[in-house]
Amino acid sequence: MVSLMAALAVAGLAGYIDGRTRLWRDLSIAIPGFRSKIWFDRLIANNDVSFYNRFEEQCLQRPHNIALIFEGHSYTWKNLELESNRLAHWYQSKGIQPKDRVAMYMVNSPLFIISWLALLKIKAVPAFINNQLNGSVLLHSLKTAQGQLLIFDYELVEPLCESVEAIRELGYEIYTITPKEHVQGRFDDGDETIRFFGFVEWRQFGTGGFPKETRKDVVMNDPAALIFTSGTTGFPKAAVMDHGRCTPIVGIGQSWVSGSTVVLSRKFSTLTFWKEVREQEVTLIQYIGELCRYLLVAPKHPLDKENKVRMIYGNGMRPDIWQKFQDRFGIHDIFECFTMSEATGALFNRTGGDDGAGAVGFRGPITRAFQPALRLVKVDFDTEELVKDENGYCIECAPGETGELITLADNKTNLTRFVGYFNQPKMSNAKLIQNAFERDDQFMRTGDLLYRTKDHFWYFADRAGDTFRWKGENVSTAEVADTLGHLEEIAACTVYGVTIPGQDGRAGMVAIVLKESSSSSSSSSTPPTTTTMTRDASVEVEPARGGIRVDEKALEAFMERLGQHARKRLPSYAIPRFVRICGQDLEMTGTFKNKKIELKKEGFDLRLVNERLFWWTPQGRYQPFRETEHGLIQAGRARL
Repeated sequence: MVSLMAALAVAGLAGYIDGRTRLWRDLSIAIPGFRSKIWFDRLIANNDVSFYNRFEEQCLQRPHNIALIFEGHSYTWKNLELESNRLAHWYQSKGIQPKDRVAMYMVNSPLFIISWLALLKIKAVPAFINNQLNGSVLLHSLKTAQGQLLIFDYELVEPLCESVEAIRELGYEIYTITPKEHVQGRFDDGDETIRFFGFVEWRQFGTGGFPKETRKDVVMNDPAALIFTSGTTGFPKAAVMDHGRCTPIVGIGQSWVSGSTVVLSRKFSTLTFWKEVREQEVTLIQYIGELCRYLLVAPKHPLDKENKVRMIYGNGMRPDIWQKFQDRFGIHDIFECFTMSEATGALFNRTGGDDGAGAVGFRGPITRAFQPALRLVKVDFDTEELVKDENGYCIECAPGETGELITLADNKTNLTRFVGYFNQPKMSNAKLIQNAFERDDQFMRTGDLLYRTKDHFWYFADRAGDTFRWKGENVSTAEVADTLGHLEEIAACTVYGVTIPGQDGRAGMVAIVLKESSSSSSSSSTPPTTTTMTRDASVEVEPARGGIRVDEKALEAFMERLGQHARKRLPSYAIPRFVRICGQDLEMTGTFKNKKIELKKEGFDLRLVNERLFWWTPQGRYQPFRETEHGLIQAGRARL
C-alpha cells in the first residue's frame, strides 16, 4: 500500500511539473532538433550535402514504389530518376554548367519536379519565378536571377509575349517545356515565323545517370533553388534556399528524406480536395492558413471525417479556426511552424487539443537551451526602429508584450547561417543588425511582430510596417501604389491592408485622389465646388478652392481602366480589393502615417466612410460598394 501511494504521489508530482513546465512538449521539439543536427553534421563530414542525394537514396531503396501522384497518374522513384536524367542531358546540351541559373516560370506539375531534379543533379540552380508575375515585376525577377535559360509552361505564354524583347535583352534563351504537339497550331494561328521560343525536346536524350561523386564538392550554403519572395518592401527578392535549408522542409523535402509519396494538384480546389485525400489515403497534409479556411467554409459533407489524415503541417492556421478545423475533419494533430525563406531559425508547435491552439511556436527551457537564437525585442511601432537600452543594446520583451522577432545570423554554425538574397547584397545587409545584445554579435530582423506567454507559447501578432499578407502572399504597399500611380488620371494614391471578417491576412485597399481633369465634366462652366463623394452619388456643396465636380460617366470609365490596369500589371493577390475615391488631397507630410492609420481604421466601414467606395467583384472588375455588398462581406458570403 505504501509503495502504491508513493507511486501515485510521484505520478501526481510528475503530472504537476509537466503541467507547469510542459516538459514532454519541450522534449518533443528539442529531441528531433538534436537528432537533425547530428544527421546534418554527418552529411557534412561525408561531403554528402547535395539535396539531390536525398532523392537518389530513395531511388536505390525503393525504385518501384510510388513517389508522386498527379491527376490520377503515378510516378515511381525510378520513373522520376530516368526522366530527370534525360532532361539533365538536354540542359547540358544547351551549355548549362554547375552554378548556372535557369528560370522556371511554371505551374504545378510533375515536369516542375523533374526539371528541379535535372538541375540539381548537374549542380545548376533553378530560379522559381512566381507564375502570377508579369510586366516590370517579372522582368525584375529575371534580371535578379541572371539566368541563361527561361523555361515556361505554354499556358503562361501571354505575359512573356508582352515582354519578350526585354527578356531577350537580359540574355535569356526562351523555351517551353510543354510538348511540341500540344503547342503547334495554337501560337498565332500556327505562324511559326514569329514564334519567339524554342521547345525543350528532351525525350530524345539518354537516361544515363550522374554519379554521386560528381556532387561531393557541393557545400551546405550552395543554392539548391532561388525562391522569389515579395518581402517587406519593393520588388521581389530572391531568397537563397541552400542545400541545408531545402532538405528538412515539408513537401518535396520530407518526401525525399523519408520516401513518402507526394500527392500533387495543379490548383487547389475545395470541391476535389477531400475526395482526393480519401482516394489516395493521404496521412499528412501540408497547408497554409488560407487553405484551411477555404476548406472550413465549404459546405459540409457526410464524409468530412472519413479520412486517414493523422496530422496537418504548415503555417498560418488562424487561432479562430484551429479547433473548428480539427473537430470538423477529425484531425488529431496540428503542427504549426513559423519561419521565413531567408530566416536563420524557426518556431514549432504541435498540439492535439486546446493546449497551445493558435500558437505558432513553443519554446520551453530545453528548446531555448538547444536553440537560443530566437529573440523578441522591443520596437517603436511608428518609426519601426528597434528600441535600445542605455548601452545601445536591444531590449527583450516581457511575456505578453508584442515585439519584433530577430534571429541569430552567425555563419560560424550551420543552424544559424545567413545566406541572404541572391545578387541583392544591399537588401541582404538591410536585414541585419550588429551589436544587438553584445559586442560584434549579428541578428536578422524578420519584420514579424509576435508575443509570448508565461507558459512558453509564442503567437503571431502582425507584420511590421506597411506590408500585409493576403492569399498567403506578402503584398508590398509601395509596389502596388507605384504600379497604380502610372495611370494618368491619378493625382495621388496610398495603399494599405484592411481586415476582412473571417479572412486570413488583410485585403488590399487603395485611397485615390483623381486629377481634376479626370474626374470633372469638361463642359462645366460653373465655379469649382467641394464635392463630398458619397456612396450613392456626388453631392455638390458650396464652392471652395481646389474642389472638383465629379462626372459619373468619367468615374465609371476610370474604374474600368483601373481594373484593367491592375489585372494586367499586378499579381492577382496584390490587386486591391477595395478602392476609396477621396475628395481631397492625401496628407503627404510628416503626418502621412497618421492619415494612413486612420484610413486603415475606417477601412470599408460604411458607417465611417462617406466617400465613394468600390470593390473587386468575383468577375474581376471594380463595381460600386454599397450596403448589400457590405452585408455579404460581413456575413462571410462574398468571394474576394
